[in-house]
Amino acid sequence: MAETQPAAQPRSWSGRMRSLLQLRDYRLLWASGGLDNTGRWMDSVVMGLLVLDLTDSAFQVALLFMFRWSPMLIFALISGMVADRSNRWAIMMVARIVAVLATSALLVLVAIDRVEPWHVFIASFFLGCIFVLEFPSRRSLIYDLVGSERIVGAMSLETINSTLGKFVGPFMAGLLIELAGFTGPYVCLLAVYILALIFIFKVESRGPTRSTVSDSFWRTVSRGLTYSLKNNTIRSVLIVTFIFNALSFSTESLYPVVARDHLGVGAGLTGILIAAPAIGSLLSATVIASLAVVRYHGRIFCLGLTLQMIAVLFFALSPWYPLSIVMLMVAGLGAAGFSAMQTSIIMISSEPEMRGTALGMLGHCIGVAALGGLAIGTVANYMGAQAAVAISISLGLLLLVPVMVFSPLVRHPTAPPPID
Repeated sequence: MAETQPAAQPRSWSGRMRSLLQLRDYRLLWASGGLDNTGRWMDSVVMGLLVLDLTDSAFQVALLFMFRWSPMLIFALISGMVADRSNRWAIMMVARIVAVLATSALLVLVAIDRVEPWHVFIASFFLGCIFVLEFPSRRSLIYDLVGSERIVGAMSLETINSTLGKFVGPFMAGLLIELAGFTGPYVCLLAVYILALIFIFKVESRGPTRSTVSDSFWRTVSRGLTYSLKNNTIRSVLIVTFIFNALSFSTESLYPVVARDHLGVGAGLTGILIAAPAIGSLLSATVIASLAVVRYHGRIFCLGLTLQMIAVLFFALSPWYPLSIVMLMVAGLGAAGFSAMQTSIIMISSEPEMRGTALGMLGHCIGVAALGGLAIGTVANYMGAQAAVAISISLGLLLLVPVMVFSPLVRHPTAPPPID
């Protein structure tokens, strides 16, 4: 049963956040999301370091990134349509169960010392599948619970959640690898995913119990594509997201290689390095969540992305570990604004029956990172990881800055679609 929203929002930031967390089902979703984010960042770092340990190849590490993000490229629109037509709670339950099974399999292989790179690639692919399956269902259900007036606060809390996971996950991954090898983090991951499954199980709001859409699959695909591209605001977010993920997002896959080969640090300090953006993101997300009203979501979106990319460029050029930490913290400041506004703009600008499909289109644009990972891995194989990151970010900035400057995102406030 959906929960009734309060008629008026508290004015203070703490009051608004408390009012959101007083919604039982949102609170459970938020808690499960925090555990899931921690687990995703932990297994991302553990898998990257494990493949690097097994193969000593920057290309193989980038290939792992491709396996993780290719499901988003392939299945995102389908998952968006499923979110519009199906029981969202059931989708999230299936996703959590698959995460538990995939992690259990890797734990056994690592514990008996029989793990091979292809095992990690397959597990990464399945974990990518559950992310794309859950992505639109989770966000659509959150919107159903909190409404358009509180969606920015809810997405900011989600970003804070993601940020905490991005800090705790890599930090714990590096620490546990140093203390207990690769078995330690997988034991921890299994416990995290089981607890997240329990929280989802307790959620009562289930989303639509039957489809309200009678169109065929291909008609729905065509309708979703046409709808997303005709809406100027949604189209601008999709174009910016596509370019960023095609050229620049996949640079994260090479952070462990940069840390080892250019900064000369081990697993523990690599975990801290990868966790560094979370500190900046936490500060930024907290500020965004404190805003009572946001009208120009697109300006925060564009400024955040630009700051993130400039900081990552300086990280790629940095020869010192402390400076690299600072640059990634600054990158986190921008990433939180970009991330919180990306989903908020899509959901505010979409008609209710097209929200999941529009998020599916966004997922396809994010999934292009799979191809970006393959490209940057090839460059890193010939020129080194540090040069590959710098080249990728520079190309992204050259294309994105003019696109953002001339887009409606910076000129017009974000508003819901008109009611016919």
